[in-house]
Amino acid sequence: MADRQESSTGLYRFIIILIVFCLLYWVLAGKMLGLYDEVEQVVAKKSKDEFVTSINHIRHQWMHDKQSEVEMSLVAQSSLSREGVLKARVNRNGFVTHVVTSSKAQCDGLFENLQSIALSDVNSVEILDHGQIIGCKYYKNSVLLFKYMFLNGIVSNS
Repeated sequence: MADRQESSTGLYRFIIILIVFCLLYWVLAGKMLGLYDEVEQVVAKKSKDEFVTSINHIRHQWMHDKQSEVEMSLVAQSSLSREGVLKARVNRNGFVTHVVTSSKAQCDGLFENLQSIALSDVNSVEILDHGQIIGCKYYKNSVLLFKYMFLNGIVSNS
């Protein structure tokens, strides 16, 4: 009889410990997922800000030279994967439409060269108007990071 009572007490202890672990997991998992979402938002904002800075720098260079191709020197930094010269083609308004020094597709080349998130983490979609590319949309994990319109240089989240 004592053995039976000890085994049922052990079973109750096991169930209580299991419930405590489940509650801890539930609380901590919720906090970790929230933290992960915050990190993803910060990374997306940083990517957009770097892209805008690059677009503005290229346009500033275009305003100075008024050439259809703009050349910039890249300086090695921890956030840049490239070093050397970047050649970008701009439209008549001075907004970059294509990275000449990239072998990637138009939107992929812009993303890869104008900000620091790895292209492998992102899907790009061309925005078409009458069969002509007028901009790019960039998605990470099916969430829109930003879109870029060539005509006016607007980078937005919608």
